[in-house]
Amino acid sequence: MKFISERILNSGYTMVGSGVLAIIVGIFFPSIGNSLKECGNIFLTFISISIIPIVFSSVTCSVIRLITEKLHGITVSKIILIFMTSLIFAGSVGVIVEKIMNPGASMIDSEVITNMIFQDVQKLTPVLSIYEPLNSIQKFSFSNFLETLLPRNPFAAFAAGNVIQILSISILIGISVAHFPEAKKAMVLRSLNILMEVFRHILKIPTKVLPIGMFFLIASNLSKIKIYDLFAMKSFCLSVLTVFALIIAASILILAVYSPINLKESILSLKKSIIIAFSTCSNQAVLPFLTQALKNDFKLSEDGVDLAIPIGITMCRTSNVAYYAFVSLFIASIYNEPISTYQYFFIIFGSIITSFSASGASGIVAITMISIILDPLNLPIDSILIILIAVDPIIEPFRTITSLLMNAAISCFIVNTRKERANAHK
Repeated sequence: MKFISERILNSGYTMVGSGVLAIIVGIFFPSIGNSLKECGNIFLTFISISIIPIVFSSVTCSVIRLITEKLHGITVSKIILIFMTSLIFAGSVGVIVEKIMNPGASMIDSEVITNMIFQDVQKLTPVLSIYEPLNSIQKFSFSNFLETLLPRNPFAAFAAGNVIQILSISILIGISVAHFPEAKKAMVLRSLNILMEVFRHILKIPTKVLPIGMFFLIASNLSKIKIYDLFAMKSFCLSVLTVFALIIAASILILAVYSPINLKESILSLKKSIIIAFSTCSNQAVLPFLTQALKNDFKLSEDGVDLAIPIGITMCRTSNVAYYAFVSLFIASIYNEPISTYQYFFIIFGSIITSFSASGASGIVAITMISIILDPLNLPIDSILIILIAVDPIIEPFRTITSLLMNAAISCFIVNTRKERANAHK
């Protein structure tokens, strides 16, 4: 009976049915969807319990082995070069699509958009408070990111679940332990591997009820959407989704060439990770599922995956870079501000810096970080913030999926440069 129930819960039909029902409830019965928020948070908490220990132990172990052993040709310089290339590509896609589709031009005459833009954001406190407290709305600079890169109190970073700080701590500890005597180094590695295995088993608990948790999360997220906002912003949404579709297409192309298994098997192996990404809209929640898929199904090197994926999911968010670049040009077109060639380059590299700054942030906090780009261009953020918030619940799931697929592709490229094919069934 237990086997049958688990098989039913994890079937594709159950997943699809759960997703469709959640969309109907979230959009057409928002009060019910909003009431499910706490249930969704409980499900997400079970996933979050495992994320920090897995990230810490896997990255620390990989850094130790990267320094003391050769990880199949993987080097720090190679990882940085590939990540930066993918980020520049993503930013360029965002710029090109905005210039071609130019959604701002078709929206300037919209009465709904005009009213939303030129109202003072302070008057919209009731709307903003649905998502986050008003005191979260503040401008950010890259110096804020640098200041929070390393915590003053390492234990506070673990308590707060600050993934980017935990990554920094893991790398520092890994570098230190790599210079230990062999006996002590082996003991640390063994302890970290045990810690990682314990929390991987804990992670199996929410996985067994994935369709139920998915229903709670999607329904509560979609309950925030107002249909008239979507209609007013349809050209913006379609343009942004086009950006993501192009990056996903590039990811699929890389997977087709560098995945150790064929493309169909690759996509099917990532199915659970994609479902988690769509329902949670959390890069951190996706991390352990993606790592497991790349190790078990793709047969990639464990050490390579443990190093590339946590850093990639945290720092190499190609979809965020593309979105920041796109939105920057969109705002410029709304206010009819000309952009020079130099400013295009600034927007692309500024989007990369903003993405780094936004690591670990979510909601309004992540959106307002675009002020890092807009301030030097003398473009406002306050007045247009509300329209970005209005459509974010529909954009964020696709943003998370895009980041997931590109990181899976990049990991295959980093670890499987020789294009070695593995038999996933062995």
